[in-house]
Amino acid sequence: MRTLVSTFTEGDDDKVLLAMRHLPYDGLVLLVVEDFEGPSLNRIRKLEGLSGHTVDIRTVEADGFMPMVDSISEELSALSFDKLKGSRNEILLNISGGSKIMGDAALLAAFRLGIEAYHCDEVVIKLPVLKGATAKDRFTELQVRLMGILADEEMPLGEVIKSMQPNNKASAERTIRELKKQGLLKSRAKDGKVLLTLSIEGREVARATRFSRRT
Repeated sequence: MRTLVSTFTEGDDDKVLLAMRHLPYDGLVLLVVEDFEGPSLNRIRKLEGLSGHTVDIRTVEADGFMPMVDSISEELSALSFDKLKGSRNEILLNISGGSKIMGDAALLAAFRLGIEAYHCDEVVIKLPVLKGATAKDRFTELQVRLMGILADEEMPLGEVIKSMQPNNKASAERTIRELKKQGLLKSRAKDGKVLLTLSIEGREVARATRFSRRT
């Protein structure tokens, strides 16, 4: 099944209809920041109804950019898998609707999950997201595991290495060096111990790989 997902608010019906005309799909999902009824939504519902389909409305988090990214990622991850059929769905994402911050959040979610993304406003533009190439694909299994261990806390070096068992100490230390070189991991000394934590960029990558594993 192929699902067309579009960011949306009142007044965006022409953008969504452009996507509907040019991108083949089996079901339509609109991402909104709050529930509402209006002429634009009614128009889309009416046109979808002519083909015997309904419009699925999903409300996403609006309190801050990263919470919005996470919320959109959650919805896209859920839509990517049909639990009833036990099969994967293909997602096409149109980011032209809603506010600019919502479009940016949707695009970042698409990069996280490797979802085909478009901007549909007068013309249809395919955005440079590598389809199927999730954030997880850009890192080794050990790197992803280490970022998961440090996702929400600062830990002593010894505890981090211990948490990475059964991998040996040399492998763990090499992975730590690799992530530090990429600017994703930081270290500091305190009370004679080396403490490790993810950088701001590292925390975003950790979130991205976490969502990637669900798709």
